[in-house]
Parts: sequence; structure tokens; C-alpha cells
Amino acid sequence: MEATCTAETLSTTCDTCPARMVCHCLQVTEDVLLRALDTMNLVSVKDICRHTGAGDGCTACHRRLRKYLDQRTALPMTQPSPSLSPI
Repeated sequence: MEATCTAETLSTTCDTCPARMVCHCLQVTEDVLLRALDTMNLVSVKDICRHTGAGDGCTACHRRLRKYLDQRTALPMTQPSPSLSPI
């Protein structure tokens, strides 16, 4: 039987669930945060707060939000393939 997440079981320990909460106060999910990081130029926890609401409550999730930002900035920038470069 496959496990499913429900409102009662949803927590930060559900590593495979797109609805994993990153901010419990304001019910902001990891999916919402990752979409915002992918589509907006968010560079600080303050930016995340403004655009998603995450971290705007008790601030307990700020360290977690910072880790998401650090992971995004640690990703290597993709360079255009030389064969695709204009001549």
C-alpha cells in the first residue's frame, strides 16, 4: 500500500511529497517555494517573504529558507553550447 499525505500527516519529514511544508505558520509548501525560486529573482529570505509569504510569521523557518536559497545559488550556471553560439 502506497503512503499518501494528508493534512494530519503532512510534515517536513515527508521527503517525497510536493506539498511538504516549508513554512508552517503560513502553510507555504515546498512546491510553492521552488516555483518562486525558479521563476523570480529571489536572492534573500526577505524576497521569499514578500513573494510567497513564507517566513513572515514566527521566523522559525528562516534557516530552512536560507538553505533553499544557498542550494539555488550553488547550482552551476549553464553555458550555451559552442555549437549553438552565433557566429
